[in-house]
Amino acid sequence: MAEERQDPLNESDESQDVRVSRLASDGTGDMSEAAIGDKPKRRPRFEFPVGDVPRSYSTQHVSDDERLWAAIAHGSVWITLLGGVASIGMVLPISVFIPLAIYFAFRRRSDYVAFHALQAFVLQLVGTLGALVLLTVGGIVWIIGFIVVLLAMVILIGFVLVPLWGLVGIALLFIVTLMPLAMLFLGTLAAVETYQGRDYRYAVIARWVDRQLAGGFLNSA
Repeated sequence: MAEERQDPLNESDESQDVRVSRLASDGTGDMSEAAIGDKPKRRPRFEFPVGDVPRSYSTQHVSDDERLWAAIAHGSVWITLLGGVASIGMVLPISVFIPLAIYFAFRRRSDYVAFHALQAFVLQLVGTLGALVLLTVGGIVWIIGFIVVLLAMVILIGFVLVPLWGLVGIALLFIVTLMPLAMLFLGTLAAVETYQGRDYRYAVIARWVDRQLAGGFLNSA
């Protein structure tokens, strides 16, 4: 492999070799067999055992620019939340795609930035679109249930169910309010961690993103 890098014809692929070696790293700097041998034309399809933890995107060779852009992708959650509140949701269809734009800008240049940008994108979708869907669907179900409870007052049992159903509505509003706040907290924490050169992961989201980059539809994009 060393002789191939000395070949002038292969010097243009040096940055690609570094990118692939980082993606195949287990976080300790050791390279897997997927990073050894012929240089692939596109991101390699790594085996991902079921139940295994996501691969580690080594921070040993991450540049300051990569750390900055990963932090920007996570930190854009502030634009999404504050902009959404200030514009009554008008800016959300644009702001949630900031991390996705960063992903497309870096997907061929830095797996570290691409991984964190996709994490940030999925988190913001869950924290905004997920909260909106929950509010809409949950609100419709709650209204229908409340009507049923009012009708049940005819047989007296409704007098007991009304306050209980009211508590259900309060719990629904609490969860919908908590989702964007949790999104803001996690995004801010991830921005700080990645800016300091650490490989921060969101629970569940990191595993899904890693699967897509390793062998899902994003691997062939």
